[in-house]
Amino acid sequence: MTSGLRWYLTSSALFLIPGGIQMVLFPYLVAVVLQESATRVGLAQMAGQIPMLLLLLFGGLVGDRVDQKRLLVILQSVMLLPPLVIATLHWNDLLSYSVLIAWAVFGGTLGAFAQPARDALLNRISGREIQRVVILVIGVQFFIQIIGFAVGAMASHTGITLVLCVQSFTMLCAMLATRRIPLDPVAANQRPRQHAVRDIAEGLHMAWHSEAIRPAVIHAFSTGLFFAGSYIVLIPLMIRDLYGGSSEEIAFAFAANMLGSSTTIFWLMRRGGIERSGRALLIGSLVSLSTLSILSQPLTEPWFYFVIYLWGVCGGMGMTMSRSIVQEAAPESHRARLLSVFSLGMMGGMPFGSVMLGSCVDLLGPRNAVWVPVIGVLAITLFLIFRTRLWQIQRQHITA
Repeated sequence: MTSGLRWYLTSSALFLIPGGIQMVLFPYLVAVVLQESATRVGLAQMAGQIPMLLLLLFGGLVGDRVDQKRLLVILQSVMLLPPLVIATLHWNDLLSYSVLIAWAVFGGTLGAFAQPARDALLNRISGREIQRVVILVIGVQFFIQIIGFAVGAMASHTGITLVLCVQSFTMLCAMLATRRIPLDPVAANQRPRQHAVRDIAEGLHMAWHSEAIRPAVIHAFSTGLFFAGSYIVLIPLMIRDLYGGSSEEIAFAFAANMLGSSTTIFWLMRRGGIERSGRALLIGSLVSLSTLSILSQPLTEPWFYFVIYLWGVCGGMGMTMSRSIVQEAAPESHRARLLSVFSLGMMGGMPFGSVMLGSCVDLLGPRNAVWVPVIGVLAITLFLIFRTRLWQIQRQHITA
């Protein structure tokens, strides 16, 4: 393993700890501390996703035009500040629904620029066998993010303020690790630049006309619309309404899901990847929706968490294969833009999925609402099988 990859993995792992804390702490604050309705929980989750939807393509353009390492250092330096602001407001009993919405919007805005830069930076240090490196990176991120869930789970015992301070400190560590990544000068900075809108349109055009990237983006959109909404809205509401849980139970559910994904990642690392990546992606989706449908049945709490774990096992396959397909198919000159289009597919579905799932829980109840993502993902998966070439897509062995 090269020095660049080691520091990239360290930086990514530290960056994901605050993300894991946020995933537990934010729904806990909205759903449990403020006791907001399911619809307002969905709206709160949507607030952090709308900036990603609006700015992600521009973030990909910036990621292609500037040095990704320098950009990440700047963004992470800013990202460590909001948790300290929220901690101060909470300490003075000034925390409200509108404050949490503002926090989510600001974080989503920064994330729209950080994610494409981090994705594009991976190819600059990965060398050959991109799929193998993508599997390794996602595996490390999933495993480390469980630490973030564990820290977030302590909010109901140690206090919210302390957890927020830990979130800020780990982001500081991520920034320092990013600064240590050794890189050659950015070749993209010497490319002739077109108008920003033309550059973005060029990335969209290339993604849409790629037989590998287009179906991967459609799959990512269905995942964001149905599965991500279930993950960040439906699961916390089921824990609150069906099992009377708090931050610990929300964190345990997220950790169970991540542990399932990590199980798949570990298997893929031992196996050395999968040659028929498109086929693995589609089969994983079918198994995943079948697993999710089990949550519509009355389950004891231990069985509920076990099903969440199995759902994560399926999700690990989908996440690694879809991202690997795009990483391998994207030329270096357009990589950040094409990866931002892929991320936009996921993020574009998440805001609508969050609101949709929150409303469905209010209208149908948490168990009946499970059938909405199951039927939705089934329809899109069948479309991808019969109307695209995703089933035939195979792994590419290239030099980044």
